[in-house]
Amino acid sequence: MSVQASPGLMLRNTPLPVFSANRGPASVGARPAVNQTIAAVASATQPAKFLGFERLVALVLLCAVVLSAVMLVWSRHQSRALLQQLEQLNVEHDELQIEWGRLQLEQATWSENSRVEQIAVEKLGLGFPEPARVVVIKQ
Repeated sequence: MSVQASPGLMLRNTPLPVFSANRGPASVGARPAVNQTIAAVASATQPAKFLGFERLVALVLLCAVVLSAVMLVWSRHQSRALLQQLEQLNVEHDELQIEWGRLQLEQATWSENSRVEQIAVEKLGLGFPEPARVVVIKQ
């Protein structure tokens, strides 16, 4: 009477040893037909396919980890580039604010009443009319 390992049980595609009631573990050469049958049945069972599925899952997870690492590097690069652009825009904003203040000051200077009157008298020859030339119109 010999005790054999179940053909569905295998460890890393290696069949379990066959035990004999009289001798203990049978050597590989002692019963080649039985060992070959167990190996053939074990290789055709689900665990061998499951190891392929595990490799596929591991490959998919590895790809996901690499992709997430690349996306993290890309997002940090984008963040730094946008921060640099924001700083440049802030500097430009400050320069434009300074120029706006200068332009407002210049406009206030050019539009003073005394300056407008001076230009009207000197360049255009305008002046206040004489009282005899003033006509008051009443309705």
